[in-house]
Amino acid sequence: MLVASPGGHLDELQILIDLLGIDASDALWVTGKTTQTESLLAGKEVAWLPRVGSGEMRKAAFGLPAAIRLHRRFRPGLLVSTGALFSTPHLVAASMFGCETWFIDSATRVDGPSHTGAFARRFTRAKLFAQGSGWGDERWAHVPSVFDAFEAVPKQTSFTAEHIRTAVVSLGTELWPFRRAVDRALELLPDTEIYWQTGVTEATRDGQALQQWVPAKDLRRAFAESDVVLTHAGVGSALGSLEGGAVPVILPRRRAHGEMIDDHQVEFADMMARRSLAVSVDPDELGMEHILRAANLVARRRTAT
Repeated sequence: MLVASPGGHLDELQILIDLLGIDASDALWVTGKTTQTESLLAGKEVAWLPRVGSGEMRKAAFGLPAAIRLHRRFRPGLLVSTGALFSTPHLVAASMFGCETWFIDSATRVDGPSHTGAFARRFTRAKLFAQGSGWGDERWAHVPSVFDAFEAVPKQTSFTAEHIRTAVVSLGTELWPFRRAVDRALELLPDTEIYWQTGVTEATRDGQALQQWVPAKDLRRAFAESDVVLTHAGVGSALGSLEGGAVPVILPRRRAHGEMIDDHQVEFADMMARRSLAVSVDPDELGMEHILRAANLVARRRTAT
């Protein structure tokens, strides 16, 4: 059984099962239904369950009976999850049924485990894994980071502001609006053709509603074809951009603005900037210099050594 919230957690899970050599040919995927997850999991066996947003602990707790029924019916030999809060009732159900469980915390968690990771450590029997070097806690084994495979190099031809004709603005699947990012993109790129995926953020341009949800395959094609990508600091958006060859401008959500439950996106954005895999900047400080810096880089897979 493979369990993850829609968005970056599901993207990580898809990559990590390959990195760890997990046979998913007879797996049951458990996630929430969105335009993107339906596209990503087309042709796979999926149990669609209600989404749980960050901080919706009561809703997560109410998901336990459904998780128990699902485990009783499916009887998995192994449960693998990358979180987030959506996964907690399934981690509990797996412990109740004695199912071997692996919890792999998100690559966005740089300074310590997530709230879901802390829950898994305290209340379940899951084996705990951190991506990359982890945070110095011996209770967490290490697995490769999903970002270890990428590097950024300069483009052969330099971009100027006049070259920025197309862009992507992708705000992921978080259930928190991120209007600052939309407003700044509209201000800086008034004449640019923008492919929008604004999620729960509702906005208009020239009287037309911006696209909120798009199939995963369409978004990934846009990442590959656009001159520059602007994303929130979500692992799925960052991975999609890098897979498409684009080094993104990452705009971290901040708790102080009501855009996220905590500031882990700031930690993640800083980590990506240190790896030179993104240009990190607060939306209020975003300028054309940041957009051009990202547009003049290309992401590629590291050469095996």
